[in-house]
Amino acid sequence: MDQGPDYLLVYGTLRASFTNEAARFLHQRSRYIGEVSFPGSLFNLGTYPGAIYQPDSPNRVVGTVYAIGHHKSVVLAFLDEYEGIGPGYALPHEYIRVIVPVDFQSTRIDCWVYLYNHSTEDKRVIIGGDYTAYTTIR
Repeated sequence: MDQGPDYLLVYGTLRASFTNEAARFLHQRSRYIGEVSFPGSLFNLGTYPGAIYQPDSPNRVVGTVYAIGHHKSVVLAFLDEYEGIGPGYALPHEYIRVIVPVDFQSTRIDCWVYLYNHSTEDKRVIIGGDYTAYTTIR
């Protein structure tokens, strides 16, 4: 599990403004890098969002990047469980963990990100792609 990038991009309830148990776990074991966006769409799934990555999309999903290098195995194992990924969960998983390239301060970095893995046909798009802003104005 120590392979892959040392960065994690989160776009929902794990961002800096959230204080749930999983967010606190992440914040205590990572270092805040900054705010970024990636091409794709963000959907309202009820009490949390789901994003899809679409490299050619004009739409953006806003997220936060954390450096997780020192605790990568622990953080990713915890978040895999939190996101329902692994052998104990029914297939297809609601989320998949993939690597997405993002531009940050004139540099391209690869980040782990949990993307929504089900149909979005009946899901409502979050305009602007920023879940923090969306939850603030609701």
